[in-house]
Amino acid sequence: MNEQTQHSQANSTADDPKTVRMKIATRSIRREEDSTVYRPTDAASLASQYEIIDKIGDGGMGVVYLARDRRLGRCVAIKRLNASSLSSEGMKDRFFQEARAVASLNHIHIVHVYSLGEDREGPFIVMEYVAGPKPPAREGSPPPAYALADRVHREGPMPLDSALDMLIKLCRAVEYAHSCSVIHRDLKPTNVLLDESGEPKVVDFGLARVQREEVKPLTLPGETMLSLGYGAPEQETDASLADERADVYGLGALLYFCITGKNPRYFRQNDLPEVLRMPIVKALETDRESRWSTVKALRTALTLIQSPSQTKLSTAKTTWHCKWCTTTNPVAIRYCGQCGWDGGVLCAECGSESRFGIQYCGVCGADAKAYENAQRVLAAMLQHVERREFALVAQEENQLSGFRPQGVNGRKLVDRAHQVSDQAATAFRRRAALHNEIRREMDEGNYEQVRKYIDEYNALAFDGAFSETESQLDTLQFDRDLARLRVAVRAKHWKYALRLARELRAKDATEDVEQLHTRIMRQFRWKRSVKVAGLVAAGFLCYLLSGAPVYRATGRPEGGLFGVLYAPLEWVQGATLFRRPLEAYARAYDAADMFGK
Repeated sequence: MNEQTQHSQANSTADDPKTVRMKIATRSIRREEDSTVYRPTDAASLASQYEIIDKIGDGGMGVVYLARDRRLGRCVAIKRLNASSLSSEGMKDRFFQEARAVASLNHIHIVHVYSLGEDREGPFIVMEYVAGPKPPAREGSPPPAYALADRVHREGPMPLDSALDMLIKLCRAVEYAHSCSVIHRDLKPTNVLLDESGEPKVVDFGLARVQREEVKPLTLPGETMLSLGYGAPEQETDASLADERADVYGLGALLYFCITGKNPRYFRQNDLPEVLRMPIVKALETDRESRWSTVKALRTALTLIQSPSQTKLSTAKTTWHCKWCTTTNPVAIRYCGQCGWDGGVLCAECGSESRFGIQYCGVCGADAKAYENAQRVLAAMLQHVERREFALVAQEENQLSGFRPQGVNGRKLVDRAHQVSDQAATAFRRRAALHNEIRREMDEGNYEQVRKYIDEYNALAFDGAFSETESQLDTLQFDRDLARLRVAVRAKHWKYALRLARELRAKDATEDVEQLHTRIMRQFRWKRSVKVAGLVAAGFLCYLLSGAPVYRATGRPEGGLFGVLYAPLEWVQGATLFRRPLEAYARAYDAADMFGK
């Protein structure tokens, strides 16, 4: 995170993540010691030249102090390594490289370095303090630093013109740094400070890479470093291979943040105005080979969008035709001289404004006629799908064989056409397969499945090929179920037969169905009667067998309640054929004297 603004970021949201540096597990490359030697400076001399006012930043690598130059009276920022970084020679080398990288740059939109040294407390960099547009917190102190992140978080997304103006200035600064062989690699909203007039300055070159042969690399192969959402994807795998296109990604991410107020980690094209989609999408391509090759190319595209009146129109056409009255007008005039139509059309690829009849877009170079033909072909394909004319879809798609998309929107159009063609081919094959499926299921008598297949076929065709078959399904299904009912009755599968009978009665209660249903119900009533009789007999038998145990358990009573309850038992014992079995059962329980009392 930028050192001069960390004290003002406490109230900021987490949309702008800190820079992440992940060390590799093993290092197979050992750097030689930097040949540059910094002799220690007397701490008293540093204090005699600068008056420390306050600590204004405390990041993962360094600490930043606000100080005042005693001789010149200006405020400066003094950056030092923190305690944890002082023990690492690699961090110290990176610290000095940052100072050398920034000191070699002299640009109005890049922070300036005044001096570099080392004392008993460690190395330090004295750099320009960028005072923000906000009033100072207390009298006598300079205005606090104000980052681009603060501007967007507090005031909301920037207007399109302001965002473009800001990014074009940053592009010029980064383009200049590239010309000096310095790649920033950590462009994000907190690393862009706004001065008192709102002009941007790029700061924090702590992750910068110097591409000069005499400078030894500090980023080892396999080391990764990035700010989530703003760092280029290749920095996640091997930051040592990052080139100018990593900063192209960072600038595109900054523009997305300025326009939407969101971290580009959650990038959505629909959040952008149409005119900016192509430049930003191309800048944020995951594959760096698909991005703008240089910052200058990105800046040129943004400049054309910012000043459409300066867009160079194709020399192949110097006139445009009004599509309402067919009047031919020169490209220099905006409105049709006959009917007053403004003649404005939007490029199908980048969304920039052009004139009707101008073939090539002056911003992205897209062929308007080719895009119009591709859109017409896609519309025709969709119309054939709606009409279920699937065989004609592939013929239409063949007309796109010569179409060459200029950017992401053109590729989406081609992808959509391929998707429609695949869907049509799948539907065509399925419709042909349904013919065989319906015939097979008809032969097997699976009329329910036949109905489902016919419904599916009708959704894929308008020819009504199976309308006659569909009208006969109810009768065929009824006759089939009636035959099954008769077979079930003969086989005495009563539960299955009852279910079939109820279904048939709900459809058509014919005399045959009613007779079969009556026979089934009679069978169920007979079974129920037999079951009830069996339960009664079993209960009476239990009653008979309980007499002897109860008689013995109650102490061989004479009459009383036992005599009343078990009077039927004595009657059965004396008047039926169960006399001897009951007497033998009573003897077994030593209750032979229970009878005859």
